[in-house]
Amino acid sequence: MGSVVDVEAFSGSLDWKQFEGLAELAFESFGYQTVRNFRMPKPRMEIDLLATSKRVAFAVDCKHWKRTVGHATMLALAEKQVKRCKSLVRTGRANNVIPVILTLHDEFLAVLENGVAIVPVHKISDFILNWDSSDKVRVIKNRRSRDTSQKANGNSATL
Repeated sequence: MGSVVDVEAFSGSLDWKQFEGLAELAFESFGYQTVRNFRMPKPRMEIDLLATSKRVAFAVDCKHWKRTVGHATMLALAEKQVKRCKSLVRTGRANNVIPVILTLHDEFLAVLENGVAIVPVHKISDFILNWDSSDKVRVIKNRRSRDTSQKANGNSATL
């Protein structure tokens, strides 16, 4: 009989770099192409994990914190992630980008008011499979993108 792994407990035993690797494996297991520590030169920015498919890209900020943080801190981090996503879209590397903050613990926040998804590591698979069922998840689009299959909702931003 197989054993059950507590993903949050297992993830807590990892260092931050291994935590990013775990996130990368999760996206790869669903067929996404991944790049860790994706750097953009001007302005100089870095995305912890970029996971792309033909349809969408996830820009993931991995937070391997030992404790939860408050709403104001999470919102400030989310705004920085939105800026990185907009910069990514301008590079032409991706047309439909979803900003995500991956956390070690459940922050009791699913999607912030700015549309950034806060995903605890134990819910990463569910999020990858079901993100598009939420009209709250923000998709940052390149207006020159030909993909019109994404929802046109209040959380979509075009550049």
